[in-house]
Amino acid sequence: MIFNTAAGTDEMSTITSATKVHASRDHVACDLEDETVLLSLRTGEYFGLNEVAASVWKLIQEPRTVEEILAGLLEEFEADDVDRCREEVIALVKQLMELELVSISI
Repeated sequence: MIFNTAAGTDEMSTITSATKVHASRDHVACDLEDETVLLSLRTGEYFGLNEVAASVWKLIQEPRTVEEILAGLLEEFEADDVDRCREEVIALVKQLMELELVSISI
């Protein structure tokens, strides 16, 4: 959905549908058409989010569970396989965690 990095810590593997996700406050975001560009104020790195990941980013400006994120995406986009969509949301959350762009509570 966004990056090609792989999650690796045990904490990240415990993300479930009930996990709450919240965007870090240490960033600046800018919308560009159907995408969002993030600047991490911690690292000075820029990250590009595609249309779906940008929708997730908007949803997690307030703490939301993975299931609430999924529900928001399903309202906005068509999905043939809800379970696969859930897996992709979890993978995105893991990637954002690695980049220190989100925090989670389990």
